[in-house]
Amino acid sequence: MPSIVPMTADRFDAMDKIDVEAWSNWATKKFGRAIQFPSKRLVYGTYLDGDPQGGFVALDDSGKPAGYIFTRTFGKVGFFGPFGVVPAYQGTAVGKALVRATIEYMERSGCTTIGLETMPETAYNLGLYTKLGFRLFTLTLRLQKSVPSGGRNLPSNVKAVKEPSDELLSQIKRISGTLEDGLDFSKEVQLLRKYPIGTCLIYEKDSAVCGFALCYTFNETVGLYPASDAQNLRIRILAMDSRRCSQEDGAVLVGACETFARSLGRTTITIPIYAEYYSTLMKLYSLGYRVHDDYPSLVKLAQRDYHVPHPDAVCLNEWAG
Repeated sequence: MPSIVPMTADRFDAMDKIDVEAWSNWATKKFGRAIQFPSKRLVYGTYLDGDPQGGFVALDDSGKPAGYIFTRTFGKVGFFGPFGVVPAYQGTAVGKALVRATIEYMERSGCTTIGLETMPETAYNLGLYTKLGFRLFTLTLRLQKSVPSGGRNLPSNVKAVKEPSDELLSQIKRISGTLEDGLDFSKEVQLLRKYPIGTCLIYEKDSAVCGFALCYTFNETVGLYPASDAQNLRIRILAMDSRRCSQEDGAVLVGACETFARSLGRTTITIPIYAEYYSTLMKLYSLGYRVHDDYPSLVKLAQRDYHVPHPDAVCLNEWAG
C-alpha cells in the first residue's frame, strides 16, 4: 500500500507526469483518439502556496509517486483538486487514502463545508466520493462568450489591481462573508502578490469597495475544461456584497471584465457558476453567455446537505483549482 506524505515543491515534475499520464489516458478513452493533456507544471506553486499543509503525495514501495492531491480552503469552505492517480493504481485504495488525507486536513483547519467537483461520466470517481460520504449538491457550469467589440477603458468605478494591498484583502474578506458565513476569498486573491496569473478588478459603489473579479490571464489555468489559450480570459472568482449589490451591479462588473479582456486582445471569456445562483445564471444568459458545449457541467458534492445561503446574490466561483 503506498504511503501518504506531504507535498513539497521538489515533487512538481513528478506531479506533472502523473497529470499528463492520468488525464491523457482518461481523455483518450473519452474521445476515442490520442490526446496529450497539457502540462500544468507552472501552476502547482499556486496550489501549494494556497494551502502549504494541504497537499499530499502517495508513494509506492519503491518511493515513486503514484498519486497526488491538493487542498484549497477559503475560510470555513474547503475543497480539493486537482487530484490525480496514475492508471496502474486507479481502482485501488490509493485514491481513497489521498481523499481521506485532504478531508482530515480540512477538518483540522476548521472547514464546515467540504466539497469537490468531478466529471459525472467518471464512474470510479463518483463511486469513490459517495463511499466517503459525499452527496450531490448542484451543477457547476462554465459559461463562455465571445468578447464583443467596444471600448477599452474601464468604468470610472472599476479599478484594475495587479498586487492587492492588505486593506483590499480585508475588503475582499468582508465581501466574502456577506455571501456565506466564514467564506473568505482573500487568500486566492493574495496569490497575485507572488504569481503573475492575472488581475483583480475592484468594483466601487457609493465610494466603497462592494465587489471584485479575479481574472486569470495565463494559459495554464483550465487545461481541458475548457481549453484555455492566449485568446481566453478566465474569471476565477467574481463576488459582490450581498447586502449592497444587485444583479445590475453584477452585470456592470461582468461588462468591465469584458472590457478588460478587450484591452488585452482576448477574444473569449469564461465564467464559472453554481446552478443554485439561478438569478445570476439567467442574467448571464441575457448577456449572451452560454454553457460551454464540450463540458457543460461538473458535479458538486458536499459532506452534508448544503445550499448556498444567498441564492439571489452575485457569486461566480467553482470548487476547482
